Amino acid sequence: MTTERPGEPDPALPDADPAPRVADADSAPGLADALAIIEAQRARAADVRPSSALLFGIWGLVWLVGYGAMWWTARDDSTPSVAAAVVAIGGGLLALLVTIVHIARRTRGIVGGSARQGAMFGWAWAIGFVAQSMIVGGLGQAGASGEVIALAANAIAALVVGLLYLAGGILWRATGMYVLGGWIALVGASAALAGLPGSYLVMALAGGGGMLAMGAVEAARARG
Repeated sequence: MTTERPGEPDPALPDADPAPRVADADSAPGLADALAIIEAQRARAADVRPSSALLFGIWGLVWLVGYGAMWWTARDDSTPSVAAAVVAIGGGLLALLVTIVHIARRTRGIVGGSARQGAMFGWAWAIGFVAQSMIVGGLGQAGASGEVIALAANAIAALVVGLLYLAGGILWRATGMYVLGGWIALVGASAALAGLPGSYLVMALAGGGGMLAMGAVEAARARG
């Protein structure tokens, strides 16, 4: 049996720390640095995403102007003028070039899976429109009428853009891009059912106008 001397702690009990522990003075700057690193990583992740506002804006403007010009000049005989067709095709090529260059710049300097995904997504646009041109050319060689070729060209172009926006929405978890992709695909299908020259008007207003509206939403969201 042991006797406990007055003033001595009981060895069977854990040491008590009567004074609360004070956080180390160096811990606050360390936490601030960690938060700064996290914020920088978030900003960097946002930088490598394609700008939805830019892509929606360029494609929306091209479609609104190009298809609008084709509809305006095709109201009498359902055949757009050569100038309107040049504007529409040239605008589409310009939008395609801007898309590929923009995605390539956003993913430049990124290594690993993100870089590979960005490059593959960028080239998917070129592949899709090359395939669209080949299909339209094949319809012409098979003896399809001018109206069938025009309807198919518009519908397939909208399908390519719509599916790529759907894929981009999944890839970058961008809900706006995904929703617009589904909308554009359905617009192309609806335009094919509208016939000529109504197909051009549907593509201009519902397609181009829808892209511009979503681009404005995305731009406002980015600023906010």
